Order: sequence, then structure tokens, then C-alpha cells
Amino acid sequence: MITVLFVDDEPALLDVSRLYLEKTGDLKVETCFSVEQAIELLKERSYDVIVSDYEMPGIDGIEFLKLLRNLGDPTPFIIFTGRGREHVVIEALNSGADFYLQKGGDPKSQFAELSHKIRLAVERKRNERSLQITRHSVDKASIRIFWFDTRGRIIYVNEAACRALGYAPEELLRMTIGDIDPLFTKEEWDSFVQRLRAHGSMVLQAFHTRRDRETVAVEVSFTVRDFQEREIIFAYSWSAGEWAAVKTRTMQAEIRCHRVADALPFLYFEVATDGTLIFWNNMASAFIGSQYRGDANPKVVMFPDLVLKGQQAHVAGIITRVGEGCQSEIIQVPLVGIDGINRTVIFNAHGYAGEHGRNFVQLLEIPP
Repeated sequence: MITVLFVDDEPALLDVSRLYLEKTGDLKVETCFSVEQAIELLKERSYDVIVSDYEMPGIDGIEFLKLLRNLGDPTPFIIFTGRGREHVVIEALNSGADFYLQKGGDPKSQFAELSHKIRLAVERKRNERSLQITRHSVDKASIRIFWFDTRGRIIYVNEAACRALGYAPEELLRMTIGDIDPLFTKEEWDSFVQRLRAHGSMVLQAFHTRRDRETVAVEVSFTVRDFQEREIIFAYSWSAGEWAAVKTRTMQAEIRCHRVADALPFLYFEVATDGTLIFWNNMASAFIGSQYRGDANPKVVMFPDLVLKGQQAHVAGIITRVGEGCQSEIIQVPLVGIDGINRTVIFNAHGYAGEHGRNFVQLLEIPP
């Protein structure tokens, strides 16, 4: 529901406007007769958008808008008035109005246009807020982030990248990939971009040169994407030591998870999206007749091979869909145990993004 504050000194127009705008069902309109009354309402609550007449006794619509903007209120603002002089339109837009709409003409068409502009103003504000949050999270991220164009010029760096290299943002934005990684000559960068286009993403070991000329061993994940009608190379960098620590913590967490799974009295599997079993607990070991031994497993075990014949392709498709989509589903799987006895098992299936794009699915039996 979009909330609208409608300000106009004509009571009849306010009533008609509210009726027209609320007919759609997704707009809730509150009205008032003056800017003074509107200010009192704004002290009590906020609105998604404000629609205001221009010419009113006392404070006019543009003065009302300027007052709000001076107070730091960014609420979308639409001037809706019978005044059509060009200088009024220019002043309204220069003062921060989102739209200017002139009264008059067919009421149905006029209020349809006003409804459209209300929705457009709210959507624009929400998109701006979302973009601000995203930009803030990228700026403040602990990992070092660089954006390069296809010629290797740096077009964005976050705060972590600046701290790691010892440069101010404006200094790095005048540099190229070769200034921080001398091994990337122009020819090598051009060749790398071609390889990156073919693969989509790549992880490299490299040495970055700081401002004090010290070199730092890093790992860098590169991804190429089309963004705003241009090709951008996104790079995420971390020091080799940091990455080793992250890997260690991840492995420790995984070991703890597997120990908990081994204690469960239910079947538990972790399955790659290609069907390869990457972990199973003790209860599952007893069921399939094969003990999990990590990298020391004598052979690759495929989860579809445990499924009743005739259902294998169907189950494999579910595993792929859930894993690649990182979805959660309740699924029923007809399994065949080591003793040859069929057992229909209902699983909680959860898809997760694994390392290097290798997604997997956790299957936890739901007991009957």
C-alpha cells in the first residue's frame, strides 16, 4: 500500500482526488487544507509521497517543498496545480520536485496520470534507497573490490582496497591494473580478458604493489559482466594469509557439521548437482553399505545409483534444480539399500552455493 499526503486548499478537489486515487486499491490518501496542517501531520508520521497544490494561502507548494528539503526530508514530492507558467515548472523541479502535473482536462485521464506519477516517484525512491544500501555495503566490505574496464583502467575501488594498497581513491582511479600488478602488461591484460570472456570467471594468484613499493601476495577472483551497456571486469582480492584463515575456519565448521550429522539417527547426504555424493553420515553408511572416508573413499559414489531404477533420472533432475537454484523443497525419494530392500524416504532438501561454483544439496531425512 502506497501512502499519499495530498495538500490543497480546495476541499471539493481533495474529496474527488481521494476517490479517484483510492479506486485502484493500492493507494491510501490522506488530505489536508494547508501547508501548516501538512507539517503537523508530518510530525506524527511519514508518507511514501506528497502531492501538493502550488498556489495556496500563506505558504505555497514550492515553499513547502523547499522547507522539507532544507529539513532533510527526501519524501517524493509532486506539484499538482493549475499554474502552468514555465518559470513555475522550472522552479519546482530545481527545488527538488519529482514531477510537475498541471490540473485541467479530462478528470479520468488526469488522475490516471497522477496515479502513474505517484507510483513512478515511489519506485524511483525505493530504487535509489536500494542502490545506496548496495553501494554502502560494497564500499564498507572487508574484501578488496576493484572494477576495471576492458583496457585495464580502474573505474571503482572500495575502502578496503585503498587501505590495502595505501592510496587514496582518487589516486587509484587514475591508475590501471598494470600499476598495481606489473605482470599485467597491456598485451597480457588483453589476452587475459579474452580468456576471462571464455570462462566467465577466474581465480589467480598474484602480487600487488603497494604505494610504499612493498609487494603483497594475493588471490584475486575476476568476473566479467555487461553493466550499463559496457563490459566491466569485477575483481575481488584478499591476501594469501587471509584466504588460508578463511579456508581453515570453513573446514573447521564443516567438520563440526559432519560430526553433528554422524550423531543423527536419520539419513543425511550431501550431493553435488551432478549427483556425486560428497558426504554421508553414519546412518547413511549403514544403509548404503559404504563408509564415508573423505578423500580416501575407494570409489566415487553417485546418489542416483542408490535410487530405484526408473526413478533415477527424475531424482537427478530434482537434485540439479534444487542445488543450482539454492532452493528448499520437501522431496520423496525411493531408495534401495545394501540389503536390496526398497525404502521411500522423505527428505528436507536445501541447495547451497559451494566453492568455485560447485553447488550442492543437503538431504536430511524427515522421520515418519
